[in-house]
This record gives sequence, structure tokens and C-alpha cells, in this order.
Amino acid sequence: MIVRPAAVTLALILGLAAVGCSPSSFRQSPLESMPPITPEGIAAKRSPESLRADLDALVELHESACPDPYLRTDAATVHALRDRLKAAIVEPMRRSDFLPLVMELQAAYRIDHIVQAVPQEDLLAGIDRGERLLPFRAEPEGDSLLVVAVSGAETQLEPGDRILELGGAPAAATIARLRSLVPGESARFQDRRIRDSFRSLSWAAGVRPPVTVRVRRSDGTVSERELAGVGRDARVNERVAASTESAPTSIGEVLVSEPPFRCELIEGEIALIDFPTMSGELAERWESFLNHAITAANERHAIGLIVDIRRNGGGDSNLGVTLLSHLTEKPYRLAGGMIWRKSEAGEESIRLGVKPAFRWLLPMILPSVIPGYGSVANGENLTFADEPESRSLTTPRFVGPSCLLIGEGTFSSAMMLADGVRTYDLMTTIGSPTGGIPTSLGELGFAQLANSQLVVQFCQKKFLRASGDESDAGPAVPHIEVPADTTGDATLLRAIEEIRRKR
Repeated sequence: MIVRPAAVTLALILGLAAVGCSPSSFRQSPLESMPPITPEGIAAKRSPESLRADLDALVELHESACPDPYLRTDAATVHALRDRLKAAIVEPMRRSDFLPLVMELQAAYRIDHIVQAVPQEDLLAGIDRGERLLPFRAEPEGDSLLVVAVSGAETQLEPGDRILELGGAPAAATIARLRSLVPGESARFQDRRIRDSFRSLSWAAGVRPPVTVRVRRSDGTVSERELAGVGRDARVNERVAASTESAPTSIGEVLVSEPPFRCELIEGEIALIDFPTMSGELAERWESFLNHAITAANERHAIGLIVDIRRNGGGDSNLGVTLLSHLTEKPYRLAGGMIWRKSEAGEESIRLGVKPAFRWLLPMILPSVIPGYGSVANGENLTFADEPESRSLTTPRFVGPSCLLIGEGTFSSAMMLADGVRTYDLMTTIGSPTGGIPTSLGELGFAQLANSQLVVQFCQKKFLRASGDESDAGPAVPHIEVPADTTGDATLLRAIEEIRRKR
């Protein structure tokens, strides 16, 4: 059965709306329906047999629920790692000790959507037991760790310092261990994830202060420091390197600010939109913001538009469609196709994502709104295809030249937007290749391992890049590549130059 991807993404919403339900009234996070772990459960030790069974169940979950679990690796590699991890379980373990094994097995699939997070409740329980966290955050750079943030109470380090050794081991060994715990579909995004979750990843890897570090300062001096560590106050008064700030500072006249979205007039004549998220919960706010922002840009006679998605981790691709509806009538598609695996685990994740009062409707609604759903059994695939199509323009329309800034932080649905825009030349893409890769796995499901009670992620769909070329396994590459520049924003400057050239 072949239908358009949009039919799947909207099916459940449309079906329940038909019986008088609004999305907010029936949807919930699947995690809300899973039994919470108790303090006793966190502290309890599980038998080796039960934890080995959890590892087996995790591999079986991916193989049953995903149409192509070995897109980036092979079954033999994953199975060998699972068996090695099982053999390493020789005595009862707490969840926090079992966690890195699950993280390593999840990372072995090399799929950015299959990542095992550190449960906040386990981390806080460890702190309450007296365990400490590293008082800094860092990112891999060569064989050292570049410090990007330091806890307010820590006086022996500063952003910009380089960690050469940690706990007596070379920093390269720590980097290798952290990389083994997060997916490596894209090396750029893998190290970005390490930077963003450095403290919790280090804790999961067993790095527990007090710890000795060997540090090289910006002036070249090298010394050893003893770091006592921090607790729940890790982010209090944190000193952050300017280049790692999560949000850019205003560089022009702010025309519209509706957080998290913002539109500025830069250089007195170019509109710049900061588009940092595609969260589906913000769809209506994004649409309203665009109306206000483009109206304001037109009123100020902006000669061009720049949209920045370099920090956009994705969400709902329909927000990208909304943006393009103000800019172009060219035919396009954001994905060349999609394969969806029907599975028992997938159906359960759908069920858990609906509030209990409405779950009785699912057996009737799913087959009626998703073509072919009732004709395939669990373990079989539905194939969805889409053709490039022209969409009606939305008013207000922006008619000048436009650029889309992309980079290593452009991921998931934002990466799909970048790929579609690049493939069909809808805007001029500028920056560096995306962190996410267009032909990839997605549509997250959630399941709880029976014995450890760890919640794990799995993918239910395989998406093909906008071109439809399955042989292209690389990221979305911009029209104009700009080398990284730590002293300024070379990408933005190049976009300004391009707008003026096209004018």
C-alpha cells in the first residue's frame, strides 16, 4: 500500500477530531503511562539473569519494531556486542550500574534517534547518596576536552581550559568511552551530544569526583588540579564560553519577539529570523509569529530574508512547511518516501500516547484513517510515498531573496527542511553540513524493559531523503559551505553578502 507520508502524520489527529476531540484533549506523552520507578526500585539490585534478559529484549524490540534497524551497522556487530555485555554481568547490579550497558548497546545502532538518556531520578538518587558530578562541561577537540562551561563554585577551571588527563587517564580515553555511549550516525552531532550532556554522560561512565585533572590553560601552562565536584547546584552561576551560548544575542533592531522565535532587522535592510525549534506544540505560535514577522519585514521594505536553523533540533516538519508557504510556490517534498513497520510495541506506544479515556477508540480509528493499516500484520511494513507538489502561498508573502542557515546542530525535522530546501532550490542554504542525515530512522516509540524498568527508545519508520536517492548516505550539504569561524559569524556574513548580490 502506497500513500503520502502526510496521511500518516495526521491520521490519528484527524480520526479523533472526527469524533469531537481536540489534540490537546486526547494526547499525552507515552512516558506518563509507564509505571514510575520507586526509590526502592532505584536502590535494588537485579539478578544477572534478569538483566541479561533485558539486553536480549532490547535487541528483539528493534528487530521487531523497526523496518531497517541495521541501516548504519549490521546485525552481527550488534549481536556480538550484546553477547559481550551479557557476559560482563556476573553479579547483581543496580540500575545505575546497568545503565551504561544499555547505553552502549543502543549507541551501537549508530542511529541518532536511538539514544539512551540518563534517567534524572537515578542521577538525583546518586547525588543524594553522596556521589558528585564534574564541575564543568566540555566537548571533544582532538585528544583533549575543551572546557565550555564551569560551575559557579569551581574556581580552579575557566571556560577555554583544556583537560589533558582525567582521573589519571588520558582525555582521549574518556572521549572514547563517552562516544561509546551515544550514537555515531554523524560524528558532528555525536560530539555535540557529548557537550550538551557532558556531566550526566560522565556520571553514567563512572567518573565520580573528587578527581584529579591535568589542565592546559589558554596561556600554555600545564598543571594538575583536584576537583571536588558538585551536586544539584551544578548549573548555578555557571560561567559559559561566549561561543557556546545556546541562543544568539540581538545584533539588529528587534521587529518581533515571540519566544522562542525572534525576527530582527540587521544591516538596516535584511530580516533575520531565529528558528531554534520545530516542536509540534508550538505550531500555532510559529504560524502567528511568521504572520507578524513577515508583515513587519515587508513594512520595513526588507530586501531579503535569512532564517537560522543551525541550532534547531527538529520536532514537527509541518512547521517547515508553514515557513515555505510564505516564500514559494515551487513543487517540493521534504522526504522521498517512508517505510513504517507495524508492530506490537509500536501499537502499544501509540496507545500510551493517548489519554486512557480515549484508548477504546483506537481499534476503530487507526484502520479507518491509515490506508492499509488493517491489511498488514505485526512485523510487516507499510510503504508511503510522496511526490513533489506545489502548495498555495500564504499571506503575508515575502518576495525577496532568502537564505537558510544550516549546520551541525540542524537535526531531525529541521534537517529534513534543510534537505528539501537544498534539493529543490527553495532558498539558498549556507553554512556547514547538517548534523542529521536525511535517509534515516525516526518516529520514536517508547518501551520499558521488564526487569530494570529502564525506558528505552526505538524507531518505527525509515525516511528517505528528499531526492529519493537511497545510495546517498551523507548529510544535507549547503549550496554555499562556510568554514567554521570561532571569532565571528562568517555564515551570517556570507548570507548577508548573498542577499545583496541577489538583490
